[in-house]
Amino acid sequence: MMPPLSTASAAPSVNASSLPPPRLAVFVSGLDDTPAGHAAVGLAHALQRRGYGLDVVAPMGGGPLRAALHPGIGQIDLAKRHTGTAVLALARIVAERRPAGLVGVGTDAGLVALAAARLARQGTPAAVLEDTAPPGDGVRRALRGWLHPRAAAVADGAATDPEAAARLFLAAFGLPEGNR
Repeated sequence: MMPPLSTASAAPSVNASSLPPPRLAVFVSGLDDTPAGHAAVGLAHALQRRGYGLDVVAPMGGGPLRAALHPGIGQIDLAKRHTGTAVLALARIVAERRPAGLVGVGTDAGLVALAAARLARQGTPAAVLEDTAPPGDGVRRALRGWLHPRAAAVADGAATDPEAAARLFLAAFGLPEGNR
């Protein structure tokens, strides 16, 4: 004899396509007309075209490239004067918003992004898109030596176009190339 069918409803199944896409964050020193600013805007657009939600985070809002960002890309101003002083504010944003990945664009922004991801203690993978690093001082060299090995990926901004950088970072974060 078969057991009677249960009348209790099963837990509703979640359709993966109904979930919002994972959000990513791009941290840049500023949206000024600089190579790092252009690289951040290009990377943000490449990630958005792949269907990912995105926030561009900067220590201080403004800059001529701000208007170049697609309206669907979030913009977060940390209200800090300098990139180096934004590490705790960025860590707070990472802890609160829990992005699926964080990319620092530029040498200093890359170091701050890597440090903020570690300080947030959320397991957020972080990557860096930077031009060949200048010699820098001993502190920057020491930070690079400690933080870069912990990065999910490090790409040369001068040699990597935004589409290739987007593919590299999504793979490093364990995310599919397209999310649509």
